[in-house]
Amino acid sequence: MNPPAFITQRYGMWTRVLLASTIACITVLANVVDVRAQNNINLEADTVNVQQRASEYDYIFPIWGKEVIARGFDMPYPAGANLIGMYITQPIDIAQLQLGVNGGPLVPVPSITFGENSSTVYTGNLRLDLWLFPFLNVYGMYGIAQANTTVNVSTPVAFTSSVDQPGKYYGVGVTSAFGVWGHWASIDVNWAWADLEKLSEPVLTNIIGLRLGHTFPLNNKGMKLAAWVGMMKAEVASVTNGSIALSDALPPDAIQKVQDFYENYQSSEWYQGLSRWQQSAVDEAFSRLSENEPLQNATVQYDINKALGAPTNLLVGLQWEINKEWLIRTEAGLIGRWSAMLNVNYRFRI
Repeated sequence: MNPPAFITQRYGMWTRVLLASTIACITVLANVVDVRAQNNINLEADTVNVQQRASEYDYIFPIWGKEVIARGFDMPYPAGANLIGMYITQPIDIAQLQLGVNGGPLVPVPSITFGENSSTVYTGNLRLDLWLFPFLNVYGMYGIAQANTTVNVSTPVAFTSSVDQPGKYYGVGVTSAFGVWGHWASIDVNWAWADLEKLSEPVLTNIIGLRLGHTFPLNNKGMKLAAWVGMMKAEVASVTNGSIALSDALPPDAIQKVQDFYENYQSSEWYQGLSRWQQSAVDEAFSRLSENEPLQNATVQYDINKALGAPTNLLVGLQWEINKEWLIRTEAGLIGRWSAMLNVNYRFRI
């Protein structure tokens, strides 16, 4: 599943802090499984129909499909094309910040604190999947997204940076599922790659999802309704580093606030409250600034460790199986990471 180029030319520094985490939001959508897991039917009441379906089965996939049909199991059509739309919002945590100015050494600056930071994503993708075996589905996906990242710096200078950022992503995944008498369970694992505009290497995101559900027949023509609950966990590369001009990192009003602070920073209450080694780190960074050079021309080097504020969340979902070809499903993520998904799925034989 996820490579996005998610950053604008302006307001880049704090946005870049969160870009890889934003990708995790985007790639969550790929963790949507085909909940029409294999269901056992009444063998005694339908033995003739089972034998007829098995004798007529002449498709390539899934492998061992004919044997499974002969044992009285019902299976979805093996291949599927999915159009998926999704909205996600989640908190981001930032820690272990190191900064350098104008080529100076990176120094830890724990004295810089952050408020609440978040990523919000609207995304759509195309996913193609195949039941390779009756219990194993493989898929690939490609998508586009419109994301917003908002970062709040609390001290020593309070300001907010909010950036809208388009992008794209791709990924692959596997789903293992089984079911009997209408009950089913599935576990899904996928990997997404994001090629960010201002990062030197693609960012990898890993999503793991577990779902437990039940399928309810609605009529004798194959229409069904499935409902499920589950959990999802997202992991994203935690370290972001690079270099950026301060004018690209902050909006003009924030640069002015930093300029006013810089002119008298040693007399500020914030500076006086630092330990000696922290004061030395701040002095080292500011010593690289030239009195004759505008502050916005400064270059900042950074190394930041960040994490998803809510790596695990709950899931609830419904699927309406109109017939064996067409399915519509929706799923919501709750607690910490909030999301809403709509998926239209067309399935076919091969």
